[in-house]
Amino acid sequence: MKNKILQAATAFVLLGLMSFSTASQTYYWDDYSIQITVPDDFKVTKDNGEEFHMKGDGMEMYMHIWNEKIAAEDLDDETIKEANAMHLQEIDDHFPFDSGDFAGYYVEGFKNGDRVMFAGVMDKKTATNFYIEINFDDTDKEAEKEALKILKSLDHK
Repeated sequence: MKNKILQAATAFVLLGLMSFSTASQTYYWDDYSIQITVPDDFKVTKDNGEEFHMKGDGMEMYMHIWNEKIAAEDLDDETIKEANAMHLQEIDDHFPFDSGDFAGYYVEGFKNGDRVMFAGVMDKKTATNFYIEINFDDTDKEAEKEALKILKSLDHK
């Protein structure tokens, strides 16, 4: 009887762990020695010196070099300014974030019916500035969590 209870408890714990873990993979934007971890269904659709795009099931991510030199303390104003320039609507959340060698500021809003997480990011090692835009369906409750995990995964190769 104890053995069956132990087996059932072990199976329950394993199923719980599987349901809470999402398989992921790490990609590299070699031009800037930037690595980013995304869900395992993402595929690179563009990779060059100015842009790095990926697409997954229900999410898309775009990174673009931002040629202006911006001080870290000005990332918030510049990110909001750029979000407005790209006609992001209903900007409701905005927060700074720090991911090791990267400082950033992100906003959330809507564009063309999708929820958009938009971040201005500075590589503190090289002073390279870039934007990250992550688009997803607003009704997907896990997508926002995944988008935050993607932002926090930024690192150097």
